[in-house]
Amino acid sequence: MTPFPLLQLPLVAMEHVLCMMSPIELIDVSLTSSRAKRCVKSFSKTKKKFSVSFSNYWSSVSFRRDQMIWTYIIHIDQDDANMCANILKDLENSEIIIKVSEEPLKDIMKWYDYAREVLNCKIYCLALELDHPSSENRRIIDWIAAQTKTVEWLDLSSADEESGDDVKYLMERINVSKHFNFCNAQFIDYKQLLRLKSPVIVLRDSILTSQEINRFLRSWMSCETHLDLEALQINILGPNAMNAFYDYHMISQVENEIFTMKRCDGKKQASVTVVQFIDSFSGVDCQEIDGITVENIPSSG
Repeated sequence: MTPFPLLQLPLVAMEHVLCMMSPIELIDVSLTSSRAKRCVKSFSKTKKKFSVSFSNYWSSVSFRRDQMIWTYIIHIDQDDANMCANILKDLENSEIIIKVSEEPLKDIMKWYDYAREVLNCKIYCLALELDHPSSENRRIIDWIAAQTKTVEWLDLSSADEESGDDVKYLMERINVSKHFNFCNAQFIDYKQLLRLKSPVIVLRDSILTSQEINRFLRSWMSCETHLDLEALQINILGPNAMNAFYDYHMISQVENEIFTMKRCDGKKQASVTVVQFIDSFSGVDCQEIDGITVENIPSSG
């Protein structure tokens, strides 16, 4: 193949070629020489930034711009890489590069450190599984916190009770500005809930009691906490789930199992949806708080 003289092109022509490249291709070009690296860095500073997602489950970094996603994944062996490629092959508007390494997590972090330098980007979305040894969990947390103290989205999961301290460690170092989703929220107690300042909070398999949710809603109604709350989903199962808000001093309207509560300043109201069902194993009537949605109250003026 005949080499393409990219660096010999006039500046406008060279930037036109770079504009057609994916972020992964830009990184590859930057690795060819120190001059190429300087050109890509200079080019990246003037262009729209890529939104970056990081996952320690896949050992992957994804770049998003508009509707297109480019993902770079490192797996520990070829069989895992082939399985991953088969799972992701039909995704639309996406390009996927999969590599193999004996230390995938270490190598993806090293690869992204270089990508961050060259492309002038930052992580906005995290997908973390804290099922690893605590030292490894905290190494990832410290690595992210060294880059940014705030991410927009955090999807967190853990099936290990010992990782509860690592969850606390994470929450003390990284803030979530838009959406916090915890797939196994058995380690989020009431005090930790109050520290979550994301507008959207999703806690699955929560240990919070209906009394604690009641306290939280009362605090929100009194404008004491979470003034920026937009939506809250806490999965509470059991026959007494509605006790979280089943207080007629709190409720301003009830319609089709949707309970509406107004904040004391009259600016916002929360709609709480309850699902009633019969447990298929015990046959007991149950209720589940399906979601709490906050919206602005239209001005009467």
